[in-house]
Amino acid sequence: MKLDGLRPIEDRKIVDRVLKGDTEAFNLLVHQWEKPIYNFIFRLIGDREEAMDLCQESFMKAYRELATLKDRNRFSSWLYRIAHNTCYSRLRKDIGRTFVELDPDIGGHRQTVESRLAVEKALQHLPEEQREAVVLKVFHDLKFEEIAVIQGSPVSTVKSRLYMGFEKLRSILG
Repeated sequence: MKLDGLRPIEDRKIVDRVLKGDTEAFNLLVHQWEKPIYNFIFRLIGDREEAMDLCQESFMKAYRELATLKDRNRFSSWLYRIAHNTCYSRLRKDIGRTFVELDPDIGGHRQTVESRLAVEKALQHLPEEQREAVVLKVFHDLKFEEIAVIQGSPVSTVKSRLYMGFEKLRSILG
């Protein structure tokens, strides 16, 4: 999801409402961010049921920790970071289950089944951090700075992960 100029302002206003006691306002954030967060998790985990559980867990953590959000204009990056941490905690428990499936309903244009499967298989060959950076950049259209916050890495590291990931994908896909 591309963040436009208004989204962070709207998110900040909703966060302010929740922190002032309007617990129902959090549903607005869930409504806005549930699909992008689910898609992000699904691409990392590759299992729809697991992704739904991890998405729900991420939002529960976000609700419990909302008061710790320092920059309310960066809610989306903070939320992606929570989802990132939730996924990697689960992946550490389930070593070997890190596969990626592409959702045909998402992306700039429809792909053939064969090309989707080829990309899916190629993404599996990337190290987790490269795969995550590629998914966040390509499928969620996040900026380098936002990915850096989510991955807890410098922007230069994110760029290098992306470039190495794209280069590896190019060599795999021909």
